[in-house]
Amino acid sequence: MVKATKPPAARTPGTLSTAGLVAITLLTFLAVWTAVAAGRWSPRFSSGTGNPAPTPTPTVEPPPPPIDALPDGYGLSMRGLVLGLLVVMAGLAVVGLLGYGLRMVRSTWQDRAKRVEEDADGGIPGSVLAPDTAMPDVVELREGIAEAWARLAEHREPTDAIQAAWVAVEDAAGRSGVPREDSATPTEFTVAVLDRTEVDPAAIRTLLGLYHRARYSTHGATVADVELAGRCLTTLAEGLDA
Repeated sequence: MVKATKPPAARTPGTLSTAGLVAITLLTFLAVWTAVAAGRWSPRFSSGTGNPAPTPTPTVEPPPPPIDALPDGYGLSMRGLVLGLLVVMAGLAVVGLLGYGLRMVRSTWQDRAKRVEEDADGGIPGSVLAPDTAMPDVVELREGIAEAWARLAEHREPTDAIQAAWVAVEDAAGRSGVPREDSATPTEFTVAVLDRTEVDPAAIRTLLGLYHRARYSTHGATVADVELAGRCLTTLAEGLDA
């Protein structure tokens, strides 16, 4: 009797044998080991030309020139120079202002001296006596001239002597009884009063010029001026006695 044999089971598609699994495992291990042994792999791409691109050479800039260090005390010396210039400029400004001031003072005194000379040579402008005035008291004028002589002699300084002598004559004219216009100055009034007498007109005007010179000029009066003032007083006294 023949036994029927069981046919081998058919292999399911997609299943692997044990030998196949072992082979795949070995291949995988071999590939990993090869990659580790070869090191890191980086792909290289061609630039399209056969020759490699030249490496640019860096340009070396020349070093800047060395800067010389400033000497010690440079800042202090510059500060001193600036301060010195400021002091010089301030000094020049002060000198200029002083020069201008002196020039103005000199001009003023020159103008006054010029007016003194004009008063000595010319007449008294305008009428300084009220109309229909009475004649002056000659006795008062004589006493004034005598007082002027005394003051001229007692003062040793020529400038003070001439000024004091004129003031004595001026006071006598004020006591002469002649009314004075409000616009008239004391000197103008004194000359106008003596002009109404018999005195020499040049004598009173010369005495007035000496008074102005002694009072307003920069150099003052001199001994010669005192002698001239004495001669003028003598002439005035002679005219009042006539």
